[in-house]
Amino acid sequence: MAKPKVAIVKTGKLKGTKEFLPPTSKFVRYDEDIVQIKAKVEEAVNLAVGGIDNIVKEGETVLIKPNLAFQAPPECYSVVDPRTLEGMVAFLKEKSKAKEVWVSDNPSLGQHVGRARPAFSASGMEEASRRGGADRVIFFDEEELVEVDIPGALMFKHAQVFKPFLDADRVINLPKMKTHLAGTVSLGLKNWNGIIPNVHPSGQQQDVHRLDLGQKFADMYRIRKADLTFIDGIIAMEGQGPHVGTPLEMNLFIAGTDTVAVDAVTAYVMGFETIEIPSVRIAATEGLGERDIDKIEIAGVPIAEVRRFFKRPMIDPIGLLPGITVFVQQTCPGCFANIRGALDGFNASGIDVKDFIDKVGEILIVAGGVPDFDPELARGKHLFIAGDCWKYFPSKGKVEEAKKLAQSVTEYPGCAPVYIFAQLNGDLQALYNKA
Repeated sequence: MAKPKVAIVKTGKLKGTKEFLPPTSKFVRYDEDIVQIKAKVEEAVNLAVGGIDNIVKEGETVLIKPNLAFQAPPECYSVVDPRTLEGMVAFLKEKSKAKEVWVSDNPSLGQHVGRARPAFSASGMEEASRRGGADRVIFFDEEELVEVDIPGALMFKHAQVFKPFLDADRVINLPKMKTHLAGTVSLGLKNWNGIIPNVHPSGQQQDVHRLDLGQKFADMYRIRKADLTFIDGIIAMEGQGPHVGTPLEMNLFIAGTDTVAVDAVTAYVMGFETIEIPSVRIAATEGLGERDIDKIEIAGVPIAEVRRFFKRPMIDPIGLLPGITVFVQQTCPGCFANIRGALDGFNASGIDVKDFIDKVGEILIVAGGVPDFDPELARGKHLFIAGDCWKYFPSKGKVEEAKKLAQSVTEYPGCAPVYIFAQLNGDLQALYNKA
């Protein structure tokens, strides 16, 4: 069997990147950058598949699915670089025989951090798509849903999928190179999370973010495989991605037709072993692609020449901020990681934590089973309770007693309540502003 091929291409320095990165942190588009990016997109495609005509046939419709993440500007560094998207669209319009090029996505946390339409606008991706010549910019969450069964799926067996994703003749998966609290990295497999709705609770985008997240992405890959996965690695993200990670200039494109192999190579470039990435490990074990670097043909730049060791995301929220106590014992990553994400976001908000505690009072966050929990710990504090499962543990009575003793109580239902990533952060800031 022939090895899957993955291309690694250096984009070279771009004029706008110096302004885009800290300390300036201002996205500026230059025509010369788009020209350079288009050429490098073509180079990567040629190395990976021998030319775009080997993927896109005459008269076909191509849907580009970028990683929109959430409603945020390009300077958050978590969304696809608008320059990459514009270059990809322009390349397809100029060099392929596609009848139409569509750009479509549905941001995660859409109910809490913006819907697709404002997210496309804020990220600069709507403008980038139209500059590149896209025939349609499709806001997935305004489109019809199709109920689908997923043959061969182990856990996520049924999905509601946005119809344009199924209607397009070809799909190009355009994720960002970044770390992620819940998935270790967020690359091609995880980017499929945007093809399903973020209504909560629904068992679709937001709910399945527990220990089952990697399996979910392996199952979702069965809905429809990308015809090309193309990683935007001009400015990557390390550390506490996807919300408060650190930008890292890599100036790379990584592309191939085997999404698992592309993710494996990209994760390895980021300094991870492929077995560390749950979605990659599971998908490869199930025969959906290749994760063994030795069994993947690398075209272009050798991995050793570009490999870096990214700061890894830390999901543990315990002991992070003085005066904000997180009490968890029997809980899964669904609440664990997203509490950490919320506290990371709060810590990066600019609010002085000591001043917050002085004015608001102490905070107590509880999730899951807490057999050693003393309800007195909640007396006079603002109590936040994450998830549903605390109600099913023998320690339920302790949590209910704590609710009576607390100064205020805020509950976040769901399993997993991924929205606390944004909501808990926002609620803490609201308490401070009120004080």
